[in-house]
Amino acid sequence: MAESLGQYFRRAREDKGWTLEEAAIRTRILSQYLKAVEEDNYEQLPAEVFAKGFVRSYGHLLGLPEIDVLPKFEETGGQFYAKRDEREQLKVQIRDEARRKKSNRLIVAGIVAVVLLALLIATGLNRDRERAAPQPAQDASPPRQPSAQPPPAAELEHLTSVESAVQSQTLESVASEPIPIDVEGNFSSGLPLEGILPDISKLVLEVEALERAWVMVKADHDPAQDVMLSPGERVRWSADERLTLTLGNAGGVRISLNGKLQGPYGGSGKVVKDLTFTR
Repeated sequence: MAESLGQYFRRAREDKGWTLEEAAIRTRILSQYLKAVEEDNYEQLPAEVFAKGFVRSYGHLLGLPEIDVLPKFEETGGQFYAKRDEREQLKVQIRDEARRKKSNRLIVAGIVAVVLLALLIATGLNRDRERAAPQPAQDASPPRQPSAQPPPAAELEHLTSVESAVQSQTLESVASEPIPIDVEGNFSSGLPLEGILPDISKLVLEVEALERAWVMVKADHDPAQDVMLSPGERVRWSADERLTLTLGNAGGVRISLNGKLQGPYGGSGKVVKDLTFTR
């Protein structure tokens, strides 16, 4: 059986007498990533562009020819990342479809509210005109049939309550949307979060995407904020006392709290809710 990429790297490192930690210091790549490479465990590696960069740097350090390294990576890693991209595209399609359905519901609720309001106004105007019309003089002609009366007060109260419920549901749906935030581009190689200085007066949380990932954070008592990150993008939050974090792809992000790496909290595609960071 042909030697895998991980076996190829591990044999070359052991021939030099290095530990994983020594190789990590020389390459400036986290030892957990080098270990994942040697175990052919692509689930623990970031996006393909970063993983390929790790493989090139590690192979160069070990003195392995790139013409041997890259084909081995494509044999296994290329297939893995192709399937991962398919899964990510499917998730994005499902999420977009859910947002479109929610928008349609809000539009329908708004139309219903407008129609009910117009009906109430028209009913009120008809009743005012009937009250202002002069009474006909008494004569010998046959009595007329009584004119149609406006809806009774109970029916108007029912319509008003329906309109209020629809408007309230529409406002609550809009208010519950997390507030979007700005995304900071970060295309550094190696260790993207290195050199971050903590602010000891606050909790400072930084999240950097290694893969496409959805993130939501609630800082203290502020409204929740959410963002969809692409690989190489980074966002930052600060709070006085508490930060609550939800991850749509726990293995696709790197998390730093006041300059110190946190986690990891799960593999690629895993959803992790309500991670809490306090002083």
